[in-house]
Amino acid sequence: MKQAGNSDNAAGPEPGLHRSVARLAWPASIEFLIMTSIIFADILFVSRLGTEVLAGVGISVTVFRVFYEPFHSVAVASTTVVAQAYGARNKQLACRGAAQSVLLALILGFISGGIGMLVASHAMAFMGADGLVRQSGMMYMQISLLASPFYAVAMAGGGALKGIGDTRTPMLYTLIGSVFKIVLSAGLVFGKWGLPALGVKGAAIGSVFGYGLSAALITWKLSRGFDGMRIGIRSFLPDLALLYRILRLAWPVAAERTVMRLGFVFYMWVVSALGTVVLAANQIALRLESVSITVGFGFTIAATALVGQAVGRRDLKSAEDSAWATMRLSVGVAAVMTVVLILIRHWAVDMFRPEADVRELAVTCLVIGAFELPALAALFTFAGALRGAGDTRSPMIVALVGTFLFRLPLVYLLGVHFGLGLKGIWYGTLIDWIGRAVLMYLIFRTGKWKEKAFVEDEEIAKPLK
Repeated sequence: MKQAGNSDNAAGPEPGLHRSVARLAWPASIEFLIMTSIIFADILFVSRLGTEVLAGVGISVTVFRVFYEPFHSVAVASTTVVAQAYGARNKQLACRGAAQSVLLALILGFISGGIGMLVASHAMAFMGADGLVRQSGMMYMQISLLASPFYAVAMAGGGALKGIGDTRTPMLYTLIGSVFKIVLSAGLVFGKWGLPALGVKGAAIGSVFGYGLSAALITWKLSRGFDGMRIGIRSFLPDLALLYRILRLAWPVAAERTVMRLGFVFYMWVVSALGTVVLAANQIALRLESVSITVGFGFTIAATALVGQAVGRRDLKSAEDSAWATMRLSVGVAAVMTVVLILIRHWAVDMFRPEADVRELAVTCLVIGAFELPALAALFTFAGALRGAGDTRSPMIVALVGTFLFRLPLVYLLGVHFGLGLKGIWYGTLIDWIGRAVLMYLIFRTGKWKEKAFVEDEEIAKPLK
């Protein structure tokens, strides 16, 4: 096997590596941007229905996304399993890994979505919502969760395609489903094109049909064939050994994302206690920042796929080179996005037509959030590289440390104890993300993941009986 040099990467990256990173990253970034646009569009639509409705949907999005986290974890495991098998030239295992990931995601989609629908009312009450805020949020959450099985299949199937280096097909299918959803939601919210005016219900109904279309397209692609591989019906028969391998990779990701999401729920609980104006300003700033963050997610996918394939080839030097090359590009692009977001801050906030007090606060928070982007880019890229090597536990540990040592104390101390309000809360999250990025960098820099990579690889790439 090829061993990597030191983490300073003195020999330099392989020729063309930066092009490979960019080739994988830009479609994935656009896909995440498109996915973000779904929530962005809903927030934009319902903002026309009043501040209370906007606040209710904002709380609902924060809560119901907790129930989507298991699907993201399976998608990450799918990318890792398929990438390592593909790198080892074991296409049979790659096909089986993709099919079993979709099967697992579908099961989790029904379970997680059902639980979310049952607790929707209690979750909104826990967040301190009442009256029209609670009613709007609960309605949006319950209908949106009907899309859980579709969303789960689309995520897992797309993750498998990314594992072989195909990030364009998931992007295309996500674009088709999202455009359909946004157009349908616009019609159903405002009663356009002969459709009934359903308000908040219409926004959520559009999501169900949009995710359904994306899932159908991904399933069709997997069944028709990709890179000489095709998933048949027999591939979906439960394989307990392979499902266990996928779950072993997925559960730390699920724990990581759930902890992060719960930390965000606490963040929103503190924000919602500060009043409707603060809540509305926070939602606007968050939606705008989330659009900028999507670039970092694209590089995360590139790191996972490239490192995973290199590990499958048993080439640690290439794996390390891929990680560093991806990190450099990711942080560089994020720095540019920081400048752009600061320059367009007033215009961007004005898209939501906020009231004067909401506008001023949203602009301030957006500027603070812009400085988070380089730290987020480094954090996501190193996490993606570790996952590609089969180390999904280190990112989970960083999430735990960040949530309980950084985010929770800082949000409360700066936002409530010292009376800085929403600005203090955003300063707290800025410190949190920087701290997590430093921790993830140090973990990757130690090179401990190399010692584990081939242990995982030998187990995951062994031929199926």
